[in-house]
Amino acid sequence: MSISLVGATLHVADVERSLAFYQRLPGASLMFHMNGRFALLRIGAGRLGLLKDDKRPFHLEVDCPDLDATYAQLQELGVKTEGPPTVRPWGERDLWVIDPDGNLVEFGQARAPQPPAGGATA
Repeated sequence: MSISLVGATLHVADVERSLAFYQRLPGASLMFHMNGRFALLRIGAGRLGLLKDDKRPFHLEVDCPDLDATYAQLQELGVKTEGPPTVRPWGERDLWVIDPDGNLVEFGQARAPQPPAGGATA
């Protein structure tokens, strides 16, 4: 199983206020936005999510090349998941693991690299 930590999602009180702040960071570009609920920014090679949620302060995002194989291996290793891979309402397919301290680790299928804002490619 080859996995890679690719980002974090901050759980915030006001998505729009946080988005206005983080969009000012050099090189930050908006990848996805659900007004008042969620925003996803690309910052360098990583992603920063902003989620309206008061259950926990943040969660980690881990990409893997084959989500089903990763799920099977987690099961073999005795790592308890919150269920099998699931397609979320916004189209992302992932699975969740809760660590011993209650922190959420989200495993998702690796995404193809996105072009920079404005559609330019290197």
